Amino acid sequence: MCGRYSQTLDLAEVVKRFGLKQAPFNCKPGYNIAPGAAAPVVCAGGLRLMKWGFIPAWSSGAFGSGPSLPLFSPGNSLEKKFSEETAPDTAAPQEREGFINARAEGIASRPAFRSAFYRTRCLIPADGFYEWQSSAGVKTPYRFEMKDKSLFGMAGVYEEKTGTFAIITAAASALVRTVHHRMPVILERRHEALWLDPKFRDSETL
Repeated sequence: MCGRYSQTLDLAEVVKRFGLKQAPFNCKPGYNIAPGAAAPVVCAGGLRLMKWGFIPAWSSGAFGSGPSLPLFSPGNSLEKKFSEETAPDTAAPQEREGFINARAEGIASRPAFRSAFYRTRCLIPADGFYEWQSSAGVKTPYRFEMKDKSLFGMAGVYEEKTGTFAIITAAASALVRTVHHRMPVILERRHEALWLDPKFRDSETL
């Protein structure tokens, strides 16, 4: 799963990286973005500020976790490092209200995410994410980031009516697997526009 991530660059850098118009809101960089926080999300219509914790439009309750794709990079450009200084406050990520993750496997048919998968896909800008390694009852946080420290886009889905999003996860790459068996789906830049296009609904390709 992915329970914490960071986006430490100015919003102007996010706008530039994803080829967007100026953001319609102000948002400070986040070094420890946790479930329930409001964070920038790249949608087909531009940059939006949404809450991390996907709540389907048809639901009024609270949810837990929950998504992945062959088009996307398995994280082969990532590097791992023990992160004591930038580690999240709590070693065990806690799910709050809503689904913070959606498993890629079966997302196209899962009731909670099916509609969003076809209609409202998004990218979550990040420059790093955290996973925890358990050993002898102790959980050690590790931060994963690109070797060049650049921004990348994690695949996600969002719900317009509730203003919420979830990060899609898949089986971990060889590097991340040394810490955790799941990781965020990281899109290759050449596939980002296709992922955001709501007119593209070929589930086999996705």
